[in-house]
Amino acid sequence: MTEEDQVHVPGETLHRLIHAYKRRLMHAMQAASMPMPISHKRVMKWIVRIPGITAQQMAEKSGQDKGRITRLLKDLENDGLIERRPHPEDRRSQTLHLTAAGSARMEDFRAVEQEVRSRMTSGLTPQQIHDFVEIANLMSDNLETHKCKKLDFAGNDPEDQGVKK
Repeated sequence: MTEEDQVHVPGETLHRLIHAYKRRLMHAMQAASMPMPISHKRVMKWIVRIPGITAQQMAEKSGQDKGRITRLLKDLENDGLIERRPHPEDRRSQTLHLTAAGSARMEDFRAVEQEVRSRMTSGLTPQQIHDFVEIANLMSDNLETHKCKKLDFAGNDPEDQGVKK
């Protein structure tokens, strides 16, 4: 492989990183007796970051199909982890909230996720981590065909959530 070819393989590197992270996270969740698909955790994170979000808003902000979001929400609701409440301004819509069980599950998940994140970033400086996040977000923006709302799932305050409470 030439030096020029190596410069043009970030996709392979990202693919490897994503799958290594998902494998480690799933292993850690199973070890902590928390078997749940990552897609369900992602939906719960949206609800944590934007309390009262609607399924439609979540679909728009995440760039995912509303039908898929609805199926994930139904699973979470059946498991007693989320609840729907009437929207205060739109009778046709419902807002989404974690239940007490959902909040407890998210606390457990945060601990597992932090452990995996610490392992992943071991040996990196805060500046290297910041630079990686900036570069990865720029690359994602270059590829996106929809206006997916980036949320900082690490717990920092996002600039603007764009949802009325």
